Amino acid sequence: MEIKKIDTLELASMIILFQLGSSIVLGMGMEAKKDAWMAIGIATVIGIAIHFCYIALYRAGGTGKTFTRILQDAFSRPIGVIIATLYYLYFLYLAARVTGDFAFFINEVILWSVSAWVIKLSILLLVAYVCYLDIETLGRSSQALTLIMLTFLILVIVFMFFLKDFHWNNLRPILEEGYSPIIKAVFPTLITFPFGEVIVFICYYQYLTKFSTFQKHSWMAVLISGLTLIIIAVLNVGLLTADLAEYFTFPFMKTIEHINFLNFIRHLELLAVLVFTIGGLIKITIFSYAGIQGLAGIFKLKKKQKMIIPFLLVVYIISAAFMNNFIVHLYIGLKIVPLYVHLVFQFLIPMLCLVILLAKIMVKKRKRRAVKT
Repeated sequence: MEIKKIDTLELASMIILFQLGSSIVLGMGMEAKKDAWMAIGIATVIGIAIHFCYIALYRAGGTGKTFTRILQDAFSRPIGVIIATLYYLYFLYLAARVTGDFAFFINEVILWSVSAWVIKLSILLLVAYVCYLDIETLGRSSQALTLIMLTFLILVIVFMFFLKDFHWNNLRPILEEGYSPIIKAVFPTLITFPFGEVIVFICYYQYLTKFSTFQKHSWMAVLISGLTLIIIAVLNVGLLTADLAEYFTFPFMKTIEHINFLNFIRHLELLAVLVFTIGGLIKITIFSYAGIQGLAGIFKLKKKQKMIIPFLLVVYIISAAFMNNFIVHLYIGLKIVPLYVHLVFQFLIPMLCLVILLAKIMVKKRKRRAVKT
C-alpha cells in the first residue's frame, strides 16, 4: 500500500491556518490591553522555540516513526501506549472545543436563528469528509486556503489604515501598566494557545516527503502566524481602543465592520466569516485526523477510515452536550485548560520524553565506543 505524502509547503500552510484558526476571531492577548501586540510578539518568539523543541523530539525519536512509536521508545511499550491514547483523546477534546468556538462565532455573527447543534453537526460532517479523503487532500486544501486567507487579511489590513477612525495614539503609552499584564497574557494562555498546540503536528511529520527541508524553513510558518496576530491586535486597539476590544467577544469582526473604502467596499464581515470559518474547519480537521490515525493505530485497524465516525461522534457529543454557554466555554478554554491541561501535554510530557530519548541516544553511543575500544 502506497504511503500518502505531503510536501513542506503544504504542511507549513496547515500550520499557518491552524495557528490563526480560532485565535484570529477571539482577539488573543487582550489581557495586556494596549500592549496586546507586544504580548503576542513575545509569545511568537517563544512559539518558534517550542516548534524547534517538537522537531528535536521527533528527530530524537527517529524520523519516519509515528507519535505512538516515539512515546513507546521513550517510556516503554505499555506506558507509551497509555500516554499516546491520552494524547489522542486530548486532540479529540481540542477538536470539540474549536467546534464550539466556531459554532458560537457563526451563531452570533450571521446565523442567529439556527440552533448551535445544527452548525456543529454541519462543521463535523465537512471534517469527516476531508478526513475520509486523507492527508494529501488536507495538505492541498490547506495550501490553497492559506493563500485565500492571507490575501483577504492583507486587503483588510490595507483598507484599515485608510480609516479615519484608526488612531495610533490608542496604542500609547507603551507599557502603561508595566510588564505584569504582558506576562499574564503570555503565561500560560498565549504560549499554549495557539503556539503550544503545534504539538499535534508531530503526528504529521511522518508524512513529509523531505523532513530535512521542513525543519530548516518551517519556523517561518509560525512567524507568519504570529505577525498576522500582532497586526490584528494593533488594528483592534487602534480602531476600537483597548477597553472596547477587550469588551467585545469577537473584536476583529467589529473592526472589520468599520471598513468603508471610498463608499464602495463595505460590509466585508460576511466574507470574513466565510474565510475565518475555513481556518477553523482546517484546525478541527488537523486535530481530528491526528486523533483518528493515532487511535486507529493503537486499535490496530487496517483502515483508519473506520475510526472517523466513532471519533467525530464523540467530538460532537462533547461539543453539543457540554459547550452551550459561551462565557463558561471561554473561561474554561482560556483560564483552566491552559494551566491544568495544556502545560502537561504541550510541555511537561514532551520535554520529559525528549530528555529520556536523548539520554538513551547518549548511552547507545557510549556502548558503541566501549565496544570499539
